[in-house]
Amino acid sequence: MKNEKYSLISVVMLNYNGLKYLKKTIHPILKLDYSNYEFIIVDNGSTDGSIKYIKKFKKIRLIENGENLGYSQGKNIGVKNAKGEYVLLLDNDIKIIHPQTLNKLINIYTDQVGFLQIPFLDVGKNKTSYYGLFPSLYGFNLHKKEINIKKIINLKEDLIKILSPTGGVMFFNKKIWVDVGGLDESQKFNIDDIDIGTRIYLKGYTNYLYTKDYLIHLGVTNTKNNQDYINRFKLLFSGHFRSIVKTYGIINLLLRFPFIISFYFIKAIRYSFKKRSIKIFRAFLTSIGLFIKNLPDTLKQRKIIQSKRVIKDDIFLKIKPPRFD
Repeated sequence: MKNEKYSLISVVMLNYNGLKYLKKTIHPILKLDYSNYEFIIVDNGSTDGSIKYIKKFKKIRLIENGENLGYSQGKNIGVKNAKGEYVLLLDNDIKIIHPQTLNKLINIYTDQVGFLQIPFLDVGKNKTSYYGLFPSLYGFNLHKKEINIKKIINLKEDLIKILSPTGGVMFFNKKIWVDVGGLDESQKFNIDDIDIGTRIYLKGYTNYLYTKDYLIHLGVTNTKNNQDYINRFKLLFSGHFRSIVKTYGIINLLLRFPFIISFYFIKAIRYSFKKRSIKIFRAFLTSIGLFIKNLPDTLKQRKIIQSKRVIKDDIFLKIKPPRFD
């Protein structure tokens, strides 16, 4: 995997009890047709045999955290230990299907790019909503229309501007990651892609969707039990609104606050009725409490981020989802 003609790329994957996915996602990475890359897996304390399985592969560098440190901290550890100039950051349930993927990404990447995302598709489907995140009045467009993957691939543009990549697939120059400080570690999840993607714009870079490739998402869940929704709502508002408070200009923050709080309030009520569980709404209130608890640190981070922003206008709020005709 070494060739001085090519920049070193680190493929970094975060794993937690994902053995059933690793059995399908590791081999395509080891077969990538690129002359200079390393493969790192960061394990967050798996107990399902993942570690034993990973150790079978001599070409994989395994980092064992010993415990579940969460999504953001786990990925930060992986990027910190990456030796490559560039990083392809993946979830453990993302399967690469084209051996030329790294070649495509490195050839399209320029100094003006922050993050590149490749769209990914739930296994067995031909439509996807995993083609980047976009701004909305309530913060982030979480309900994008599903698009046939062929329409994305057939676009004449190779790159489409997005607010942020969908967190499962991110390609970037490591120096940019270091510049923005990596992922926010204030909570274990729900403050990753939406946060760092916005911060990238404040540094003067632009995030793009690369349309000429796609990956397969294996971790499809057809149903979620009430506990899944409870766990999600405990960190949903706190993570999303912390990101908004840190990154938005003061005028946009004040103008959009009523829409944001109303959206998450209604969402919590809706799912409480849908799942017939008042615990979901209580989880939403818990998330508000967590946001208030972390507010002093959030304001501290806001001061730092706003003082170092290169782009003074909130240009990221003007990004529109592409038209797929």
